[in-house]
Amino acid sequence: MDSYSLGDLVEITGAKRRSIQLWADAGVIKAERATHRAGTGTHRRFSRGEAIIACLIRPFAEHQIAIGELEKISASLRSSLDSNTKIFASAIGGDGDTMLVCESWDAKGDREYRCGIAQTPVDPRGSQKVYFLHHRKPNSMVMAIRLETYLGKLK
Repeated sequence: MDSYSLGDLVEITGAKRRSIQLWADAGVIKAERATHRAGTGTHRRFSRGEAIIACLIRPFAEHQIAIGELEKISASLRSSLDSNTKIFASAIGGDGDTMLVCESWDAKGDREYRCGIAQTPVDPRGSQKVYFLHHRKPNSMVMAIRLETYLGKLK
């Protein structure tokens, strides 16, 4: 499927409809341009990439991370998605054991986020290395989720 409705995202993410609506309203997930704020009677549609982001945002949201922080995480996820399309496709197919690792830290009064991909077994060429540069800073956090667990319904 190339385009997803709000109802489709509820089904594949397991999140509540109101949560998906909130994420869309806040810019955590972005509707396709033609359907974003298109007016009454036009239902929002989301690309496959945004559906992936919705699936991966859910575990962060379940940990009571604020909506503004979810928006920052989704921006970092978009960067990871763009540079790792084959890895995400493999995870959607249920192949492998792929971790999405996100770290956050306080930076000049604001939270910063960076997400990366780690595969098991580790790629010997080192293309999936994830470096934690900020995990020793005050109030830092590292969270890892298994992609295959959260992307399985996208098949």
